[in-house]
Parts: sequence; C-alpha cells; structure tokens
Amino acid sequence: MQLSLFTRHRPASRTRAPSASNGPKGEGDKLVRQIEFDVFAIEHGGSVRRGQRKVERPVSTRRPMHVVLSSRRATGSWSLRRHQRAVREALSACVKRTGVKIYESANVGSHLHLLVRARRREAFQAFLRAFAGMVAQRVTGARRGRPVGGGPFWSALAWSRIVSWGRDYWGVRHYIFRNQIEATDGVVVRRAMEAAVALPLSPPAAREIPTRKRDG
Repeated sequence: MQLSLFTRHRPASRTRAPSASNGPKGEGDKLVRQIEFDVFAIEHGGSVRRGQRKVERPVSTRRPMHVVLSSRRATGSWSLRRHQRAVREALSACVKRTGVKIYESANVGSHLHLLVRARRREAFQAFLRAFAGMVAQRVTGARRGRPVGGGPFWSALAWSRIVSWGRDYWGVRHYIFRNQIEATDGVVVRRAMEAAVALPLSPPAAREIPTRKRDG
C-alpha cells in the first residue's frame, strides 16, 4: 500500500460554490477560478498545469518546498530503491553544487520525496534540473549520444508545492518520514508506528516511597 503522492492545497475558506439558483450568475465560476489560482500560486508539475511546461514554476526563497519526482518506469532493475546509493550521491553532489538545503527525503522506489529550501530561484531550478538528470542517467545508464529507448525516465514534470512554516512544514516532514518507513520496513511497521504515536500517554504511576518503621 502506498501513501498518496501529493498533498493538495486547500483554501482556508470552506464556502461552497453557489449554484445559479442560490447566488448571482457567474459567482460560482469566479470562486472556482479563485481556488484554481490559489493552487497554481503554490503548486506546479505532476497533474497540475499538465501540458503547460512553459508556465513559470512558483518558487519561494523564504519557505520550504515539497518536491516529488515520479517514474512509472522505476520498476525491477530500474527501481529507485535498487539505486539508493546512486540517488544519495546525486543528492549530495547537487546540494554541494547549488547550496540548496535538504530538510527531509524519502526514496519510495517509484518516486522520490524531497523537502528543500533554496535561497535563490536560480539555485532551486539548477538543483532540480541537475538532480533529475543525474538520477535518470545513473539508473538507466543513459549518456549523451546513447539515450535509452521507451521515452523519458520520469513520468511527468517534477511536482512541487510551496510549504508554509509551522504546522504545514511539520506535517510534510512527518508525511515524508512515514513514506520512508513504509519503503524500508513495510506498511505493517508504518501502521504499527502510527498506532503507537496515536495512543494517549498514561501518567506514570506514583512511586511508593518506603517509610522506615520506628523502633518500639
């Protein structure tokens, strides 16, 4: 069992789009467009803006970003889990080259999760481009002038979402950690861990302090 890849951004307001019968004509469409604008303002890649590769990716230099690289071809000998060392080496090399900070990462076999922060837009773009290329080359053995048939290794443009500090940040870190636990130890261990974390903590039993009986 695999956890959902993407955490979709939801607007703070839970107001439902009014229908033509209970609101002004066109008001529902405006709300839908506003919600789509909110998503596009922080997300890019994957199924978001599919077919619009030339649209500029939202990048924050003050907040972390959750990045997912997914491949349907990462099975068998091309599974990313079988190339853990190559993935770690590529990640380390790209961090040293661009100065991007890694808060959390997970290799789930068919996809990679990263929680990163870049001080400059150019650094984030260079990191993403170099890391995706290095991993694909090391997994498939492709080189310039010797491409691998069957199409690109990555299934889609890398998905990214700008993450807010605080609850959102810690939620993403825990989500990536749970993905890594499931990949390394299996879904049973992940569920057991989550169940243990969810249990209420009982207060420690009061210790009985022995008293010394008086003589006589």
